[in-house]
Amino acid sequence: MTHILFIKNSESISENLRGVITAPHIRNVSRRSPSEASTALERGAFDIAIIYADSGDTTLAKHLRSLRSFNKTIPTIVIAPEYNLESEQLAFDEGADLYFSEPVPKQTLERMIQHTLRASESATTPTEPPPQPPVYSAEIPAQASALHILRDFSKILSFSLDYKAFTQHFILKLRDHISFSRIGIFLENDGQKSFASKSRPTTFACIASFGLPADLVDCYQLSRDTGLGRALAEQSCILHRQAHTSLGEIDSTTRKEFDILGCQLAIPICNRERLIGVAVLNGPITGRNYSEDELQLLYLLMEELGLSIRNSRLHSELAAHGQLIENVLGSISSGALVLSEQLEVIYTNNSAKHFLGMGADEAEPIEWGDLPNELAAPIHRAVELGELPRPFLIHGANNAELHKISLIPFAPSDKLPLLPRPVMVVIEDYTHIEASKQSALKDSKSQLINLIAKRFAHEIRNSLVPLTTHMQLIDKKIDQPKFQTSLKSALTRETSRIKRLSEQMLYLAEHSKPSNQDVVDLETAILDGFSRAKAQGCNNAAKLSLDNTLKNASIHGNVEDIAYAFEELFLNSIQSSGSAESTVHVILRRNDEDILTASIRDNGPGFADETLTDATEPFFSTRTTGVGLGLSVAKKIIEEHQGFIQINSRTPKANWDIKIELPATLTTPTQTQ
Repeated sequence: MTHILFIKNSESISENLRGVITAPHIRNVSRRSPSEASTALERGAFDIAIIYADSGDTTLAKHLRSLRSFNKTIPTIVIAPEYNLESEQLAFDEGADLYFSEPVPKQTLERMIQHTLRASESATTPTEPPPQPPVYSAEIPAQASALHILRDFSKILSFSLDYKAFTQHFILKLRDHISFSRIGIFLENDGQKSFASKSRPTTFACIASFGLPADLVDCYQLSRDTGLGRALAEQSCILHRQAHTSLGEIDSTTRKEFDILGCQLAIPICNRERLIGVAVLNGPITGRNYSEDELQLLYLLMEELGLSIRNSRLHSELAAHGQLIENVLGSISSGALVLSEQLEVIYTNNSAKHFLGMGADEAEPIEWGDLPNELAAPIHRAVELGELPRPFLIHGANNAELHKISLIPFAPSDKLPLLPRPVMVVIEDYTHIEASKQSALKDSKSQLINLIAKRFAHEIRNSLVPLTTHMQLIDKKIDQPKFQTSLKSALTRETSRIKRLSEQMLYLAEHSKPSNQDVVDLETAILDGFSRAKAQGCNNAAKLSLDNTLKNASIHGNVEDIAYAFEELFLNSIQSSGSAESTVHVILRRNDEDILTASIRDNGPGFADETLTDATEPFFSTRTTGVGLGLSVAKKIIEEHQGFIQINSRTPKANWDIKIELPATLTTPTQTQ
């Protein structure tokens, strides 16, 4: 890990510079002056210093002199907001290694820092004497009882919850029995996370120390990827500065971290699964080496400390998740009540209090008896008997509000079958939803009435025009035979038109129940319906082509209704043909399931793809005449006879417009004869 001391007076810096100094592999320590990190500078804790020269030449010179007084060899880079020749000369005179002005490209700045670090390491790497294995002293019987007590004391760590407080207490207690003068406990940096995360922290921050300078503790961190953190992660054993390991000699980065912290011993802090921290300490104050028993005890105690820290953090994460759930339930607009197996109200959010007519800040606890009867009864059955009703609506405390109530089992999945069981009550305000629904229903009814009035007014007016014209001429031309014939034709045609409109509305409004005792011959109904359609459409030239190979094509139902349904279908076909000599083709068949099918096709263009869905909807029409009820009436009659009507866009394999399916009557020997 690279430690950078960043000296600046202002809070604002460029994005390029911010992106470099906040990289994951860089530990950035911002200070207003070098004196605020004096001990860390003296011990060489920083790899490089960057001074942001935004406060004038005098301050820049002061910072550079102060920096050199604490550490003469630290690489120093000066970055100025704007280039100034005099400032550049001053920076070099006071010992700066590099001077740049913004904007400095991010990649250039990164390469510049790496180059400076490599040059510094090659110039300052000391020649180390060959490592010597540590000499351990013999056991000291006088300490055996104290160490035994200390081992027992470690058991209480599992019951502590504030891991930072008990870690500090732990090292003080440890010092009473093992007389070291310096120790630091570096732990995974959780970044004040409130919730558990799958990502593993890469840095170790000092959470408890004794004998280490405060500014060093604040500035310096260890990394999982380099130095002590990497060495202990790869090999979980006690690491001595002068000792060999199974992986070879300790590297220069590890040795440097030992020197900065002023310690000779590093012990892993594990939770029996992985490395979560590092403990560094120096030797006993008497100058002797640690005994084997002492080292073993230190290792085991650090392991116990790791387990205690894990338990403490798990408790904090659990508490944070519980608080999160409570905050979410408290902030949502829906009310939430939780009742225990004993019907005790153990949680109520503000929305639920509002539903019960209580203030949000009211501290008085809610009891079972405070719940309204229409809510208490289903809750009691849900808790005691496990009966969960479908969501239902009840009125609020002032009867002006409407609420939807949902009951949800509030127990782990393995305990759901056990009774009684806790229940969560979710209360949703349906006042505005219901009001919007009623308003939408009222608007749709109003739109439907307007549509019906407009369509019928148009059709009736069209029928009245020829009648009104003849009425105006009746006094002058009543004796003329030609006028009498025209009047008779107009009266017949237009009254029939108005009668058809009224019949369509009656068919849609009334729910007919066809008698199963009446037998309807489908061929006869088709012929009758086509004859009526010709008369209604005033097209005597229209022809019907009926392909029927069945000896018996009968159904149960109402003769008049079936004929009327085919009349509407054929009238639609005749009007769609657009020619005087229109021909309607009908193919009548019976399948293996005793279903009669009538496929209808005219010589018109057929149905367009975009009209298939709406063709049978009331008041839908692509023509300028008519009200668009014909297919709707036919569909209603067919479905009331347990049939089915399908609208089709012609294809080579399905070359028909409308298909009707109706259940046939069963053929008996008597009927055959």
